[in-house]
Amino acid sequence: MRRLGTLGATRRLALLLALACWAAPVAAGDRDRGRALYEARCVECHDTSVHRRESRKAQTFEAILAEVGRWNANTGGGWTATEIEDVAVYLNWRYYRLPCPESICGPRQASLPRGVAAR
Repeated sequence: MRRLGTLGATRRLALLLALACWAAPVAAGDRDRGRALYEARCVECHDTSVHRRESRKAQTFEAILAEVGRWNANTGGGWTATEIEDVAVYLNWRYYRLPCPESICGPRQASLPRGVAAR
């Protein structure tokens, strides 16, 4: 068996990248940061009723993302794509409980059934 020091630079890099990908946790939206961003900018116009009404536009997690992105653009907010995801993750956790990709919401929330409160 060859020692790591005798492998070529390309092979060492490939090995390190493979190990990093294997060991890295699934990236998930930051719900706490999403809440802070939402409370800093959105609650001035949106109380909780906007998210609980029967005629709400967002019926999927992707629709929540689109709405947050749309309002970010309409208000000239300048949020990054990551910040938009964070706000969408927070809104989904707080109000909607819609299925969400594990890569965005993390494993616990991704499988959270509608109507079940997250803790």
